[in-house]
Amino acid sequence: MIRMVLKGIRRLETEPVPEKAPAPEDDRVQFDVLACAVCRTDAKMWDQGHRDLVFPRVPGHEMVVQDDRGRRCMVWPGKSCGACPYCRAGRENLCDDIKITGFHADGGFSHRALLPAGSLIPMPDGLDIYTACFAEPVGCVINAFEKMPLAPGKRLLIFGGGTMGLITAIYARHAGLDPLIMEKDAAKIRKIRPILEALGLTCVKETQDSRFDLVMIACPDHTAFCQAVTQVDKGGHISFFSGITKNETVETNLLNLVHYKEAVISGAYGMKKADMEEAVPFLVSHTRELGLLIEAVVPPEQAPDLLPRVLSGKHLKYILDFRGDLHGRDAGHRSCRHGLQTHV
Repeated sequence: MIRMVLKGIRRLETEPVPEKAPAPEDDRVQFDVLACAVCRTDAKMWDQGHRDLVFPRVPGHEMVVQDDRGRRCMVWPGKSCGACPYCRAGRENLCDDIKITGFHADGGFSHRALLPAGSLIPMPDGLDIYTACFAEPVGCVINAFEKMPLAPGKRLLIFGGGTMGLITAIYARHAGLDPLIMEKDAAKIRKIRPILEALGLTCVKETQDSRFDLVMIACPDHTAFCQAVTQVDKGGHISFFSGITKNETVETNLLNLVHYKEAVISGAYGMKKADMEEAVPFLVSHTRELGLLIEAVVPPEQAPDLLPRVLSGKHLKYILDFRGDLHGRDAGHRSCRHGLQTHV
């Protein structure tokens, strides 16, 4: 059994899982990790660190685990204090003392993980482990949509044609919205075209339309934020969902449009445990659609090679399978796509 340990900037190293598990400091319980998806946040930590990161650290927070009785769970990656004003208001993702798995404590890039018992979400029978790895990102989308005035038929512009943009579009249509994805990279549009056609979604490189009821920024490009302000309709709503590149400039003339349009901008950071729980039935009913977003399922040893790919933004969701021999497992769930080998 192995684990992937981030020991410094661009230093993700493989080492054996310690034979003796560390003594739990609180209500943490040891679990076997079945699968863990690779998030772009993991790649950013590998590339530039993180404000809360102390090396060495095992990354990974989009995971499915199993206890010693064979019960499978998804994991809300937070552990909140339960006492601060935000926790008492049911907004534990804003907890003053939140501890995040994969940042403050070791995460899912390992055959075994020590996890808070209160962060576990039972996995329903019939849901495959790869789809279950989407519970965390879908929960993040749900958290963002909770702050927006949703109604059937409203037009939603999504900036970014990566994994999160596509998840947002799939969930938006599930909620009765009319989504349009905008992606400036023509190569990425070509890459996702088979998915768009399979799902009946539309993606454009640009649009002159400025009458969108809702806008979701699902990419780190600060120009997307600027365009969002110009393309949201009067009285419309912008979700500041993805953090943008630091130290960029937004002109005050542009911000004045928020004033003139009476537009609303809401931030969306992570998700509450309830958002992940709400994601579960969506995962069950949209397994096929989410499966199309899996770039490849690979052995954990390949994680160091994957992080530069994930950071590039040119690929969709990679999933590490910790169950051993991948061949023959969940046969037919995935096939080779986009020229990359999927080991299932």
